[in-house]
Amino acid sequence: MTTQRDSLAARIERLAVGEGSTETAVPGLRVFRATEPVGPFAVEYQPCLCVVGQGRKAATVGAQTCEYDPDQYLVVALPLPVSARIIEASREQPFLSMVLAIDVAELGQLLMAMPDEPEPERAPSTAMWVSSIEPRLRDAVLRLLQAAEDPTEARVLGPGIVREILFHVLGGDQGALLRSLALRNGHGQRVVRAIRFMQDHYEQALDVATIAKSVGVSASRLQHVFKDVTGLSPIQYLKRVRLHRAHVMILTEGLGAGEAAFRVGYGSPSQFSREFKRQFGLSPSHAVREQQGTTA
Repeated sequence: MTTQRDSLAARIERLAVGEGSTETAVPGLRVFRATEPVGPFAVEYQPCLCVVGQGRKAATVGAQTCEYDPDQYLVVALPLPVSARIIEASREQPFLSMVLAIDVAELGQLLMAMPDEPEPERAPSTAMWVSSIEPRLRDAVLRLLQAAEDPTEARVLGPGIVREILFHVLGGDQGALLRSLALRNGHGQRVVRAIRFMQDHYEQALDVATIAKSVGVSASRLQHVFKDVTGLSPIQYLKRVRLHRAHVMILTEGLGAGEAAFRVGYGSPSQFSREFKRQFGLSPSHAVREQQGTTA
């Protein structure tokens, strides 16, 4: 196991050409390197599998915090606004991880070739979880990272290895929600549809009743299943989506706080600034100055 750990860290380090995130030759596969603890920082996760090669990281949604290290892997099954922290990292032993995007359509095709399984008796309890990494999954991850070092191997071998990785995750101890999403049934799919509706209409004046109507359930039912799966109420989720979108607009498009607040659906710039600071730990103006300092 120690040899596999060392190999995983070494392969990620070869692909991580600098600090932060690096795209690889395998579509949807990124590697990450950090030489000091970071966070907490706000990030919007898309459905993905995260594996640490070295160090330790934590991700928080609502009241749920998942910590993971090289003995574990993190799965995020839905788009989620997350507060993340890199807990263990140094120049001598940098934090090293890989993130593989999960394609729900690919999951559906894979499930067509797998035996049918009964619906779970209850809705999966969360859209983000940590599980112990099994040897076969670790081995597949190692082979994917090796393929990513060569563009030809990435193109020819990568898709098959990604499919193998998804197969192992689906067969893992908490693969029920991924199965539900891919088959487009159950409580998970209602949450997916609500999330998609909010992401497509986040700048509009929305309430729980409107969101619930869009997915064909009662407001009380949506409140219950949405919080069960995401750890947030629909309105808390909507607020975080708006703040993340505004954060991107301010830092990458150069918008002022007032304009960004208006574009994402805030009627009160002062309320936007308060909630922005609560979410990101900095006022909009301080966030801009910090960004300018890091890129100078």
